[in-house]
This record gives sequence, C-alpha cells and structure tokens, in this order.
Amino acid sequence: MLTKFLRLFIAALASMLVLTACGEGDTASPGDTPASETTMAEAPTETTEPADPADPTTTPADDESTPAAGGEPLTIGLVMLQGDDYFRNVQLGMEEAVSADGGTVIPFNSNNDPGNEAQGVQNLITRAVDGITMQPVAADASVATARLVKDAGIPLICTGNCTGAFLTPELVDGAAQSDNTGLGTATGEAAAEYIEANLGGTATVGILNCDSAAETCKLRKAGFIKALEDAGIDFTIAADQEGYLADRATPVATNMLSSNPAINVVWGSNEGGTVALVTAVKQAGADVAVFGTDISEQIAGFVKEGSLEATTGQDPAGTSAKAYEMVKKAINGETNEPFEALIPGITYRTDDQTTVDEYLANR
Repeated sequence: MLTKFLRLFIAALASMLVLTACGEGDTASPGDTPASETTMAEAPTETTEPADPADPTTTPADDESTPAAGGEPLTIGLVMLQGDDYFRNVQLGMEEAVSADGGTVIPFNSNNDPGNEAQGVQNLITRAVDGITMQPVAADASVATARLVKDAGIPLICTGNCTGAFLTPELVDGAAQSDNTGLGTATGEAAAEYIEANLGGTATVGILNCDSAAETCKLRKAGFIKALEDAGIDFTIAADQEGYLADRATPVATNMLSSNPAINVVWGSNEGGTVALVTAVKQAGADVAVFGTDISEQIAGFVKEGSLEATTGQDPAGTSAKAYEMVKKAINGETNEPFEALIPGITYRTDDQTTVDEYLANR
C-alpha cells in the first residue's frame, strides 16, 4: 500500500497529465444517457463534501482519514454517473458502509460527461483518497481516466458499465455491478406468467430499449427475450425502438401503440422507458400490460396501483456494500476473487406487493 506522501507525490505528477488524458478515447457524446436515468441533476451531498471538478487543487484529505496497518478510517472517492434515484441510493449505501468503519466518502457526479469525469477523478487523486469506486461514462471513453487512478497507485473498483478493459486487472482491482442479464430475465419470467395466465400463451410485444446508451441495456433485453422463449411463449416483437428518457420516450411509446394496435404487452429496459410506457398506455386507454426495469418511488407507485405489472430494480445498497468490501481488500493488498461480483436485482410485482411495500417503507 502506498504511503500518503508517495500518493500525494504521484498525484502531483498525474495532474500534469490530465489534460492529455481527457483527450484520449473520449468518443462518447456528453449527451449519451446510460441504462439507469431520469434526471441529470447533481448527486445529493447531505452528509459529505463533494469533489469539485473545477478545482483540482482542493486541499488533500486529513491524515487522520487515511488507511494504516492499524486499520485507521478510510477516505473513499465515489464517482457516479448522474443524480437519479438509483445513484442517490448508491451514495447513501456507500456512506452507510464506509461510516460504519469510521471513514469518509467524497462523492462526485460526472453527469455522464467524460470531461467532467476526468476532472473529478483528478480531484480525488489530488486529495489522495485511499480508494475509488467508479461507474465509468463508457468502457472506451473512460479508460484514460481510469489509468490515471492506476498510475497514482489508488485501488479502483468498477461499479457499472464494466465491460472491456474495465473487467481486467490491468485497469481495475475488481468490479461490483448489477446482473443486467438477470434484470431482464426476472421481468421476462413475470411477463411469461402473465401471458400464459391472461393471454393464452401468445403475445405481441413492444419494446423501448436503451441499447445506444449502454452495453448493459443489450444484456437486459437479451435476458427478457430469452425468458419468454424459455417459458414457451408464442410471441412476436412488433416494435423495438429507442426510448430511455421519460419525456422523450413518451411520444415514441405513444406512436408505437398507435402504429401497432395488436401490441398487448410492452417492456421498458430502463427507468425512463418504463415511465414512458406506463404514461402512454394510460393516455391511450389501451388494454396493454406494461413491464419494466428499474425502481423509483414513481415506478413503485405504478406497481401499487396496478398500471405496471412487474419491474426488476437494481440493488444500489447491495452494490455499494460489495464495492466497498472489494476496495478495502485492494487497499490491504489482497486480490478480489472472484474478480467480478454480479449483484442480483429485486423484482416488484403488482400481484405480490411484498417487495414494493418494503421499498416504499424505507423511503
């Protein structure tokens, strides 16, 4: 484990390289939106001070917050993609886990922008945090930024969008992310039960996807479709269109329904798509069963009222707890085995509201 002084020295060298690093591999558009989104607001910082990407000279963390062989409290940098419900709970989960050990979390929201991400990470390096957990903007655009962390000798755990180089020990010390195939599979199984019970085992399906936003979205869709196939459902996909921001996706969903009146089952691959489908079906007064992905208070309300048959949400607290466990091991010089931990989702159903009641009770 590097000493505080050595990490500060490395951070000073790394700061001279950040402008160059920001230009390497940043092929993703700042407007690209990932698999879990509704808003692009800054992540909340009720209990901790957020890193300021505009000020890479921020004073490093106090020595009392650095790790030592005696197990002193840690300072963990948390790099998130945006400020939606999922990431708010990622932050709360990380703060709960770290504070239990007497440590501190420095959260940062990249707003899905590779340039912001690079500056925020450089700030964390300059502050000589003990470890960083990070959901990269993109597997390619964020590689140069991750290399800065690696070069600074700071352990790095990937917490989402972990594909390609972000699943190799040359770049990160481990990955803890949602089982995205499982998210689609679980909702697909619920949809198959509904189709069998209510539609005679036959369905015409419409999909709002987020394929262009993240590779993980494709895994969700593959899981959903395979679950229908494995259940022996006779189905046709009449429409499979992009729609992952609720306001933009709602007219897409409306047009999908009007252009394909045979559709009787729809599925959204993320929060925004799910909200858009529920809204469009309500507005049209259509007899269409809606299934989705992700969970929020709004989506939980849809499940409670019965306008959303089922959705499978990510487990942000579980992801944060596992990521913290893995970054602690890396800080202590231990190897994470397995290298990647897939965190199962939680399914919320209108015909069994146990999980949605638990979710809402904890809000």
